[in-house]
Amino acid sequence: MDKLMKSRTFIAAGAVLALALAAGACGGGESATTTTTPPPTTRPPTTQAETTDTAAGSSAPTEMDVAMILVSVQEEPWYATLIDTVNRAAELRPYGLDITLDVLENIAYADGERVIRDLAASGKYEMIIGHSTYSDAIDAVNEDYPDIIFVFSGSGNDPVGGNAYWIDVFIHEPAYLAGIVAGMMTETNHISAVAAFPFPNVNGPLNAWIAGARSVNPDIEHSITYIESWFDPATAKESATAQIAAGADMVYAESFGVFEAVAEAEGVLTFGHFADQLGFTPQVLTSSVAVWDPAFQTVLDAWWAYHTEGQPYDAPMERIVYLMADGGSDIGGISDQVPGEVRVAVEEAREQIINGDLQVAFNEGPVE
Repeated sequence: MDKLMKSRTFIAAGAVLALALAAGACGGGESATTTTTPPPTTRPPTTQAETTDTAAGSSAPTEMDVAMILVSVQEEPWYATLIDTVNRAAELRPYGLDITLDVLENIAYADGERVIRDLAASGKYEMIIGHSTYSDAIDAVNEDYPDIIFVFSGSGNDPVGGNAYWIDVFIHEPAYLAGIVAGMMTETNHISAVAAFPFPNVNGPLNAWIAGARSVNPDIEHSITYIESWFDPATAKESATAQIAAGADMVYAESFGVFEAVAEAEGVLTFGHFADQLGFTPQVLTSSVAVWDPAFQTVLDAWWAYHTEGQPYDAPMERIVYLMADGGSDIGGISDQVPGEVRVAVEEAREQIINGDLQVAFNEGPVE
């Protein structure tokens, strides 16, 4: 169903993510990355001549209405984390803006262009986010609405440029840290994961989690099950149950449903994905957490500069990716079940990643 969620009660900054160690993707296709300092585009940016009188020379905006469309439901962490980011921005009121958010769920890719065009034509929204593989839909609409800033995210997209920004956060580095926990705490040397599809943004964290485990335990064996659905808790639970029966005692929960299987098993522990899921069940040891705040600030800054300084939109013809060192991801809260020596190993590796001494590969290939 197309469900419209009006979000006007905002979550305070810091209430959603517990990132400090002391406290404890959608889409397919090839990946492409760029730094947080985007290169020039090869497509002409939106120019002042193409704008309306609301651009350069007008008074500064005081409000921003944001629309976000989702392929699935907002409770899924891929979507929930970006929704939380916009809500935190609303609480902090950057540039003194009153920010409101409307979320439309279960928008099929085939319906993306129609829905995005309707949102743009309404005249209500200053920013429209297609939070998944909606680049084709946005490419068909964005030039008709040069004052609106369009945003899309994840793998499987193509660059659009101009007033359409491709953003992403990679969580493979905190997944590597979570793998260290798994590798040091497993008693069977068999770890596993249940995931949606073998797409780049899914495979990157899974491969890194296994690499982290093997960095401290070379005897690690692993098993992976792709359930071929973005949201099917029953199948995910069934898959995790089978992995546990085969000897896995550490299970990475890329998909909803894994926690239920782990909670019913003896001596099995689990790891959260994309959101800080510590506390969802006592068996969660830690999580690989996405932080969209820097990415959202980038597009917000571009929108503000366009409307207050007359700077043309100039989205890079590449994906703008934020890593751990950029504030785009981190390891979440760590359970009290994790021994002190494991925490030390995680903290040391985290510092090495942030300062560049440890390079964690983003391996987008299917996990074998």
